Amino acid sequence: MKTYKCENIRNITLAGHGGSGKTTFAEALIFKSGGSDRMGRVTDGNTVTDYDPEEIKRKISLNTSLAYAEWKNTKINIVDTPGQFDFIGGMYEGVRAAETVIICVPAKDGVQVGTIKAYKEAVKQGKAKIFVITKNDEENADFTKTLETLKSQFGGAVCELSDRDSLSELIAETDEELMDKFLDAGEFTDEEFSKGLKVGLAKGDITPVISVTATSGDGIEDFLNLIVTALPAPCDVDGEKSGDTKIKYDEKAPLAAYVFKTLADPFVGKLSFVKIITGSLGAKTEPTNSRTGEVERFGKIIALRGKKQEELTEAFAGDIIAITKLDATTGDTLCDASKVVDFAVAEFPVPCFFQAVAAKGKGDEGKISNALVRMIEEDPTLSYVNNTETRQRVLGGLGDQHLDVAVNKMKSKFGVEVELSEPVIAYRETIRKKVVNIEGKHKKQSGGAGQFGVVIMEFEPHPEDELIFEERVFGGSVPKQFFPAVEKGLRESVEHGVLAGYPVVRLKATLVDGKYHPVDSKEIAFVQAARLAFKEGMKEASPCLLEPILSLKILVGDENTGDVMGIVNKRRGSVLGTSPVGDGMTEVVAEMPQAETTDFALVILQMTKGLGSYTMEFARYQELPQMLEAEVIAKAPKVKHEV
Repeated sequence: MKTYKCENIRNITLAGHGGSGKTTFAEALIFKSGGSDRMGRVTDGNTVTDYDPEEIKRKISLNTSLAYAEWKNTKINIVDTPGQFDFIGGMYEGVRAAETVIICVPAKDGVQVGTIKAYKEAVKQGKAKIFVITKNDEENADFTKTLETLKSQFGGAVCELSDRDSLSELIAETDEELMDKFLDAGEFTDEEFSKGLKVGLAKGDITPVISVTATSGDGIEDFLNLIVTALPAPCDVDGEKSGDTKIKYDEKAPLAAYVFKTLADPFVGKLSFVKIITGSLGAKTEPTNSRTGEVERFGKIIALRGKKQEELTEAFAGDIIAITKLDATTGDTLCDASKVVDFAVAEFPVPCFFQAVAAKGKGDEGKISNALVRMIEEDPTLSYVNNTETRQRVLGGLGDQHLDVAVNKMKSKFGVEVELSEPVIAYRETIRKKVVNIEGKHKKQSGGAGQFGVVIMEFEPHPEDELIFEERVFGGSVPKQFFPAVEKGLRESVEHGVLAGYPVVRLKATLVDGKYHPVDSKEIAFVQAARLAFKEGMKEASPCLLEPILSLKILVGDENTGDVMGIVNKRRGSVLGTSPVGDGMTEVVAEMPQAETTDFALVILQMTKGLGSYTMEFARYQELPQMLEAEVIAKAPKVKHEV
């Protein structure tokens, strides 16, 4: 296909709430520009950008997709992103890749949480923004009401594109020279209007609103013209951040490019979505990965239109292309070895919903880890931990639908069938009182040399998690050479407590006395004697369970703050404080037992209609209420005790 220079490239990302018509709008742009010979439909599963089998089955966008349209000697790269909150990582990828974010708003439903999130992310990343009011042909569609809501929600920069007078006033405010011309003449020439609109868009001072009906094609040609005449080209913006500086788009500079998305394919390998910032990328280019310092080699340079691939010989600064068989991962910078740069890595939402993953069939256990690693390459909002303590693989994501899709992709892409379950919680055991004169006696006689060892122990609570071992033996009742054996027996014993087999913490053990035999006493005898003393001492020292407590930072709308605080309290948690963070949002800082957070992500999403989010990290262990002990003990993994 034809190659384009920076000034003839426009990069747009389609964002917005789920069901706002992004994919249909992309379809209309591609069809109207001659990029396809028919207008696909989401309900029919035949659109250009929703081609993944899971997307076709669920009839929603799950992945960031690339396509392009060619219009009036301009290449328009289209990044179609998911609107469902479980897959919002795609929106972050897309906003990073484009200069302009097109936020789709359905005329019937108006401003929704996805609208707000897309707008905030576009503002955060300094992108130009346009609102497109879609689905104007649906029953109860109300363009005027939706327009007024947009103005009320997002301020005076929002203006209908057809309202030339209001737009002219906004354009005049973007530049002193234009202001003078506007005050003198009262209006702009077409050239001045287009130039001012472009500057205002790029600076974020103007957010136009345009109406389209993608299914009928109304407004699509006008929008294509708007993209060419008013939207900033990559070379019109400040550039991409690298360290403390920004690098402008420049095809004459050495190569620098950013990998903003990775697709894992078991057959053709990785497919990387790349934005070229400076220089050009050709088939013989051997860029350096600034993260690894290694030279990267790749397969083909491709222009994507959904799943359709068209090979390129070269691509220039400002363009978005795909590369096959690249070792780099999402967030990596590819550059010329003569000028190494490192572009800022995109920020993604942190996983907050976790499930244990286990193979359904025999022989698949070994395949799970590889499949999960490949899935995380594709989706940075997934996480995977192999918990050696609970002996579980734990998959994290943004919600139950997110993990369900991941599991289905593992089956379809990598042939690994898994099932999900609630993760095992890593409890601890400890004691609440001091006990003394606890005897552990090991005596074994079976012909020949025997085994004999006796220890007298004291056990008491201690603030340190690690076992503290001391000795106060007088008179040689236990020779010094057996002290390490006693400590070994105790350290082996604290791995499994007497209540439910969980590790024992906050314990101090002191050897105070004992007995030995000059012939039969051996290290193994004192190891076993210490184990017996531990078991008896734990029973007498009022043992209890400790549960993990998590520290949470919950971001919710101001109107939901009270509800969230109530939920935290009902779940045995405590609110440590709240603080307004602006823009109608409040951060609630709280602590909550891990056992109460299993579905907390789903509750927060439902309560806030997707606007809320939270992060969590381990804080400490604290005593489990006694009324809950029996249930936890009954569900504890069975541990074989060796004494």
